[in-house]
Amino acid sequence: MVNDSTSLSSSAPADDYQSHLQEGNALVAQAQGVATTDFAQARALWQEAGKQFYLAHRADRDEPEAAFKLAQAWMAEAHALQKEGSANAKIMWENAAAQAELAFDLTPENGRMAMAVATCYHFSGHAEEAEAWQQLARHLLDGDAKLPGHGEDAAPTAPEED
Repeated sequence: MVNDSTSLSSSAPADDYQSHLQEGNALVAQAQGVATTDFAQARALWQEAGKQFYLAHRADRDEPEAAFKLAQAWMAEAHALQKEGSANAKIMWENAAAQAELAFDLTPENGRMAMAVATCYHFSGHAEEAEAWQQLARHLLDGDAKLPGHGEDAAPTAPEED
């Protein structure tokens, strides 16, 4: 049997995306619920959530939400490794940074994603990259990146009369 992806219905990728995204979100909620009482179980749930976000991201590579949630899952894993004193924490922070950059590429106006990249680089020990991304994030979050004619400031104001 030939594997022909074009024979799938056009809604299958969207359905796969949503189902994996929802499953990942549910696993994150479970992990957050047990994180203070059973860190090992929370970590396992975060890892499983990361798998679901990966599958959602794979189902729709143009959707920034799953890409960013995958980065967040890797950030949680990196933090867990860091708490354990694992030498692999730095590598996981670097992986999270790369994934967060990919998510940012899908929505380059998103200052929150840029700040996540900065955080990952900070914890991975890449100070220059962290500083550059932090400056970009501040620029975006402060609204300085708005182009003339875009956003809330688009309407020209009349000069005040005395």
